[in-house]
Amino acid sequence: MTTAVHPVDQILSTRQMLTLGLQHMAVSYIGAIAVPLIIASALKMSQADTIVLISTTLFCSGIATLLQTIGFWKFGVRLPILQGVAFSSVGPVIAIGTNPAVGFAGVCGAVITAGLFTLLAAPLVGRLRRFFPPVVTGCIVTVIGLQLFPVAYDWVGGGRNAANFGAPLYLMVAVVVVLTILLINRFGTPLLRNLAVLIGMIVGTLLGCALGMGDFHGVADAPWATLPVPFHFGMPVFALVPALTMIVVMIVQMVESMGLFLAIGDIVEKPIQEEEAINGLRANGLASAIAGMFAAFPFIAFMENVGLVVLTGVRSRWVVAVSGVLMCLVALVPKAGAVIAATPPAALGGAGIAMFGVVAAAGIQTLARVDYEENRYNVLIVGFTIAAALIPVLAPALFKQMPDWAQPFLHSGVVIACLVSVALNLLLNGTEEAHVPSNIVRTAGRA
Repeated sequence: MTTAVHPVDQILSTRQMLTLGLQHMAVSYIGAIAVPLIIASALKMSQADTIVLISTTLFCSGIATLLQTIGFWKFGVRLPILQGVAFSSVGPVIAIGTNPAVGFAGVCGAVITAGLFTLLAAPLVGRLRRFFPPVVTGCIVTVIGLQLFPVAYDWVGGGRNAANFGAPLYLMVAVVVVLTILLINRFGTPLLRNLAVLIGMIVGTLLGCALGMGDFHGVADAPWATLPVPFHFGMPVFALVPALTMIVVMIVQMVESMGLFLAIGDIVEKPIQEEEAINGLRANGLASAIAGMFAAFPFIAFMENVGLVVLTGVRSRWVVAVSGVLMCLVALVPKAGAVIAATPPAALGGAGIAMFGVVAAAGIQTLARVDYEENRYNVLIVGFTIAAALIPVLAPALFKQMPDWAQPFLHSGVVIACLVSVALNLLLNGTEEAHVPSNIVRTAGRA
């Protein structure tokens, strides 16, 4: 008797794998290079060192993606998860890197140490899986979508630092991208629907360039080839305080990753069990240890790509694995990456509105399946969780006077959603584990 292959494990045609993998990489590229650019600027690195930092980060992001999607032995959650550098690591990395006692070599040592710590702590954190019933994962998915809206709005307006932010031409490009995505989903073939976001971005990029929005100066300046090598900035320096600082960052990221693994598992209708969550955390730890050797930073699931999975309905982890390979290849050819980076922000914003909106909708759909009539506590859990989790987005100054040690936990709405929803569920509903529905999300245009 032949057992049907789950959509997450399906291997599609070569053409689909390449085009869909390219779509995932194109969506994530801007976010993937943002962190190394910020850190290089803060540490006053030379242009050559900045290029190296971007290349190593992209290369290690591809490796981390392959670890999570394909996996080996007890490493990898084996879901369509594209890995990127977590923004929560920016502040600590800059603080460590500007310390003259350790410098950037101290950053590398701290990232390696924190990665090894994650490897050892993964089994302990993974056992928390039973504290994530549907009311918790539904809150997390909803918050993932909602907290990304400001990012999309910044892109739609031309970029946060645009001199004429919100100019009508930027809005027009974003609207054209949104309409393109909608029209393709309504009238296109299944393959075109799967590629709707990439096609929308291409249309928006061409329109934006015709209107003078494209900035291709970086393409000319970027070298044709580079080769990421370990210990480019010297041998790692292992110091206690930087290591402890980065370990705190990794603890926060483990909590966030746990919520993301379970939430994405619900979205693709493949509920994640305890051992799989542990394997995913182990992969994060190994990827971070490798990243420290290559002068990169800790990795976490890119939430932008979660929206792409929901919008296209293509749940194959092998598609995202292809995008990981493409990221490794682009890391070797900075000029190719510079072409992708020249995408006008407004075009990316139109795609972002579509992707982040459907993520929030997926969370709402999960919450719609939660029992509110028999269990009135679930209303309180959802209400208080969303209200607390949106504070970093809507009122970030509210937490500025909190202690420094608490800041990493208060930086991310997803972390707050995890902590608050789990705590409230334990307090109000007790420790009995609820079963995750097997049919959480239905989307059109699945491969």
